[in-house]
Amino acid sequence: GLTINSVMDYPGVNIPLQGEAKGNYHSPSIGPYDYWAVAYAYSQFPAETEKAELDKIASRSTEPALAFADDADLSMGVDPNANLWDLSSDPLDFYQRRLKVSQELWAHLSTRQAKLGDDPQRTRRSLNSGFNQLFGAVFGLSKYVGGMHTVRDLPGTTGRPNYQAMNPAKQRQALQFVTNGLFKSDSFKFSPTLLTHLGTDNNEWDRAGPLSIAGRVAGIQNMALDQLMNARTMNAILDLPQYLAPEQRKGIISVSEVFSTVQGAVWQELATGSDTDRMRRNLQREYLRRMTATITRGGMPGDAQAIARVQAQSLQAQLQRAVAKPGKTSPEHQAHLKDSLNTLTEALKATMSKTG
Repeated sequence: GLTINSVMDYPGVNIPLQGEAKGNYHSPSIGPYDYWAVAYAYSQFPAETEKAELDKIASRSTEPALAFADDADLSMGVDPNANLWDLSSDPLDFYQRRLKVSQELWAHLSTRQAKLGDDPQRTRRSLNSGFNQLFGAVFGLSKYVGGMHTVRDLPGTTGRPNYQAMNPAKQRQALQFVTNGLFKSDSFKFSPTLLTHLGTDNNEWDRAGPLSIAGRVAGIQNMALDQLMNARTMNAILDLPQYLAPEQRKGIISVSEVFSTVQGAVWQELATGSDTDRMRRNLQREYLRRMTATITRGGMPGDAQAIARVQAQSLQAQLQRAVAKPGKTSPEHQAHLKDSLNTLTEALKATMSKTG
């Protein structure tokens, strides 16, 4: 059955994929951490043995089921295993499954017929709930890039390292899922029939109008860009080699790899000469906004800023070729290419502010 570590955890809802066996949506009992905490707080021992017995209970803190993280670990920590709203010993797998759950929900909504007595907001709420699942996925997945597994062992207890770099393969898998699963328009397909039947609350003056799918997708993608292209992530990647023995440093993820992977995924159409839709153009504009800020305003570590400039120059050359040979693409796409090239060229001409 479904078990979580503690009632003080913030687990996701246990929703199986289509065809999988159904279990409990929520844990039906308290978890091992709760039993452990109650045992320490309320067990009664003779005065002469109390300290030794309590120390014995406390010594179990290194057991995997008793792992602990607080709010600071969640929001500012580097361990992708410390999250809100996940439900797995493998968060990477859980978040990838979450996109599939959302897509199955959206497919179901497209075929479900409205019934008399339905809440007019039901379908809109359900569609939005699929998007809401993905914000937590973006935050959790991005923590893998440059991430470290952390433990709270007391000195002299286990000898385990307090910080251990995440497996490079896991880091790359997370990065690839964000750039392939969440950056592609194909991940967010909705039938016009579904969108035209989304209800609104006609009792409200400031009522909701037609739902902007492009706007919802942009919110998720912008968060992903912010998480992957910020100074904190860049510093974490640059610091990783210091935590590894020389023989372990081969094959680790680098700032150059992250920038080139993100840029290649965002501007994939430049390599194929294909057209772009509105969601892809929005993503590319947001990437440009962050890239130009990186190379002109500072705030990034110096090495990351230098790599960003090299990437920007490569993108500039690609845009120049695409503008010169636009092919049979839409006027919106061609205007977008010219505007993007102008924006990037002006940024590269600007004076660069360097940081350490």
